[in-house]
Amino acid sequence: MPDVSSVEVIPIGNFTPHSIGVGNAGKMWVTTSSKCIVRIDPGNKMRTEIKHGAIPELSAGVMKDPLGRQKIWFAAPAPPNDPDPIMEMETTGSYVVTVYPLENNAKAESITLQTTEIPSTPTPITQYTLLFAEPENKYVGMLAIPNSGGVIDVISVEPNTWLWDVAVTTAADKQTHTYWVTGQQRTNNPPRAENGLYRRSPETKTWQRIMLPRGTAQKPFYVKADTSGNIWVTATSPNQVLRYNPQTATWRQQDLGDAVPQQMTFAPTGEVWVASSKGLHQFDRELSGPGSMVDVAGGAKGICIGSDGKLWYTNPTQKNVGRFALAAPVAGQSSRIGRTQVTYQGEYELQEKEHVDRPLVVEYVANGRPVPGIPLTCRLEAEGATFDDNTRERVILTDQRGQVVVPPVYAGDIEEEAVLSVGLGDTEIHATSVLNIKPA
Repeated sequence: MPDVSSVEVIPIGNFTPHSIGVGNAGKMWVTTSSKCIVRIDPGNKMRTEIKHGAIPELSAGVMKDPLGRQKIWFAAPAPPNDPDPIMEMETTGSYVVTVYPLENNAKAESITLQTTEIPSTPTPITQYTLLFAEPENKYVGMLAIPNSGGVIDVISVEPNTWLWDVAVTTAADKQTHTYWVTGQQRTNNPPRAENGLYRRSPETKTWQRIMLPRGTAQKPFYVKADTSGNIWVTATSPNQVLRYNPQTATWRQQDLGDAVPQQMTFAPTGEVWVASSKGLHQFDRELSGPGSMVDVAGGAKGICIGSDGKLWYTNPTQKNVGRFALAAPVAGQSSRIGRTQVTYQGEYELQEKEHVDRPLVVEYVANGRPVPGIPLTCRLEAEGATFDDNTRERVILTDQRGQVVVPPVYAGDIEEEAVLSVGLGDTEIHATSVLNIKPA
């Protein structure tokens, strides 16, 4: 349990925050309902307000560019009958925005990442896809990253439900996906008839309704999948955190009383944290007990892990964000903080001017299991060698399998030992490998 006295509150001006995500160089990015995206420097807590004409009035779900580029992605819910695009924004320079339009009546709030590995010689090809749930037209949207032509593929959702969020689980072949959405009953126009968790398996390619444990009146909101295949859901009527095991078709549930749950994140300790109208709730990965809570005046909505290893949250009521350390590893003692480990290494040696497309694959493991959504810093200590964008440091989130594919490395014209390292900020000794750059 974190030391509550260590919670730091960071004002963001007169902006109402929604979600929060990590970017390169440790910066945090906050979406708002105030025609502004806010960047926070964790070091000095200084903020930068991005509010040029292309920034929408409302911005919501946000995530780091999966390729490690200087970009973020976010959803932009809009008033009725106005376009609700998915947006890509550069995080340097003049913060150029690229718009991926949806239907005029469309709504997209939450976004998530899907990674697919396509077999290829000499190395597999990694494909990244941004997923979102669109409730008006009832589909799961799929936007390839990088994207050319603004093409968005869709998977129609047949059940009569108001879609809220989407998650994905992936088979051992790293390319076969099962999709999960939460859907709600509502009387507003357009009305919807059902509450439920819905699964689309690759075998049937149809959506199966899974009733929540408290029956047809229980309303689900956010959904996440862990790397063991369990599905986590926040719900109201009553307020609960739920975990569904697809292998046994059974639920575990914990009541939150009068605390209305919001977003969730997986922590580098292997635990699950849930934001709510009362604060932040901590549960073990089995949801075996009532957990514990950190009180936050005004409550919390958005939540994520920063590249400093701390838990960050948004507080729309108080118009601020906060952070605190989950645990501090001590040399020579046991620690609940996880660690990064290498699962694959490509070339050990390159000639000058050559490149390696897949230098390392790593996973972040805590309490014996890989953890998704952990921002790992990839560094290259070299004089000539760089990543494919001419940088030597990138931040990349672990995917739905808890893994990161390190970006391509290009050798320069210098004979050297290039040291490649990956880890969660300063919370651990980074996993390290050496690339020997030899004369051509």
